[in-house]
Amino acid sequence: MKQIIAFLVFWISFLSCQSEEINIYTQHVKEVSKNKDGWNLVWSEEFEQESNIPNTKIWSLAAKEVSPWNRYMSESYDQAYVKDGKLYLTAEKKDGEYKTGGVWTMDKMGFKYGKLEVCAKFTSFQGGWAAIWLMPQERQYPSVNNSYPGEIDIMEQVSMDKIAQHSVHTHYTLDLGYDKNPPRNGYGEYRDGEFNIYGIEWTAEKIIFTVNGEETFSYPNLHLPNESLMQQWPFDVPYYLILNYSVGGEDAWPGPIDDRGLPAHMEVEYVRYYEKENKGNDDDGDEEIPEDLIKNGGFEDTFAEGKQPGVFMSGDIEWEKTLNHLDQWVCRWDAPDCSLTIDNNEGANNSYCSLKYAASEVMNTWCVNLSYPSQNIKAGRYEFSYYVKTNQDDTPFTLSIVVCEDTDEIGWGLTGQKVIVVKSDGSQEISTAPTWDVACTSEYHAGKKWTRCSVTVDIPNNVLVRFVFKPCAYKGNGDPYDIWGKGTWGGVTYWFDDFALTPVE
Repeated sequence: MKQIIAFLVFWISFLSCQSEEINIYTQHVKEVSKNKDGWNLVWSEEFEQESNIPNTKIWSLAAKEVSPWNRYMSESYDQAYVKDGKLYLTAEKKDGEYKTGGVWTMDKMGFKYGKLEVCAKFTSFQGGWAAIWLMPQERQYPSVNNSYPGEIDIMEQVSMDKIAQHSVHTHYTLDLGYDKNPPRNGYGEYRDGEFNIYGIEWTAEKIIFTVNGEETFSYPNLHLPNESLMQQWPFDVPYYLILNYSVGGEDAWPGPIDDRGLPAHMEVEYVRYYEKENKGNDDDGDEEIPEDLIKNGGFEDTFAEGKQPGVFMSGDIEWEKTLNHLDQWVCRWDAPDCSLTIDNNEGANNSYCSLKYAASEVMNTWCVNLSYPSQNIKAGRYEFSYYVKTNQDDTPFTLSIVVCEDTDEIGWGLTGQKVIVVKSDGSQEISTAPTWDVACTSEYHAGKKWTRCSVTVDIPNNVLVRFVFKPCAYKGNGDPYDIWGKGTWGGVTYWFDDFALTPVE
């Protein structure tokens, strides 16, 4: 049996300026769990009590509403009760009506940052839906066209799936549809039929999801310059905790309900909330500048599923859809026999991996957009560098550093977008192509040996920076490019490696 050895109550006063104070406080702490890998336990709910009703100072019954997860909430302690030191949340069918149990800490207790862990086990059946999740006490941003306020799904298990799903839902992912980069969901495996610990480690920079202490998914704060409009990170306010066992239906995520699996339930052994031992010092000192802002620029790390370089339809890398491919290498597909792959046998500086672009013919400049878009680049001076080689003795190519300074410009595609142009005297200006194509930042030549190329540019305030390469293009008398060779000698191949974007004093 779990023992309660201390009872502490304190108030933490920092909350969103838009909301009333929701107090984060310590109720009781087990000495055995006071410290955990640099975390201090400041609150725990062990469900060690005589009453079968969950502590009403912390928990309320989840309300019955019209959403798929709560339309069968019973609002009764018959389906949400404490027994033998555990919270039971039950789904059953009585008199032909589904009744499900759920509790939450809404308006009673909020969590902001820290480590939150819930130890639980559940029965699974077709149509079942166990969930541990968080919603904001008060939304961080005002609603924009009824925008979604933000949601953190620590764990959801549906029907007979043997994985615990993790998700975040925001205006950015749901209403605007930017849900692929960064991915908004992941999953982890759990021990079926046993108690497992589902948790998050939540800071101002990232939410890390865990199952039994192992990281299974994470979601970063992109620090978008237009964050208040995009609302990618609404996670800087207190959130309340929801525990429920629901059922689905034909129109819900878990699908049809097999009544033979009822009654079913989720048991919760404890909920524990930790804070960092050095809490309060995280923001002290100067902000550390990252050495390199290009992710996996050497292509040595394994790319996660859905994030490896690939050839995407041009409609997927133009207009606002560019935001679904942030920090990925993408190219147009319409050059004949073109491909974009990782070459595991060729790399610069004695490495064995590089990014390979190949095509049997390059007909014109608008068919060869090889690009890398990013939203994480702050205004300042940077050096953009990389290594390149080709299958030809001397092959030209151009680089365009495209800058979108507001969200409208993202939707223009490359035509008419602003480009940082470096002049022959080293000065630079923001320019646009006079007609149908993108302006050129600088021109280079590559041969059969690896060559390092670099350019230093002043990047202005932006919502998107995109590095665009055009193989076989050069600054001729055309408007704005001419094409060299067109791949007439058995096709053209480029290899790129060791991309880096580093701040310059």
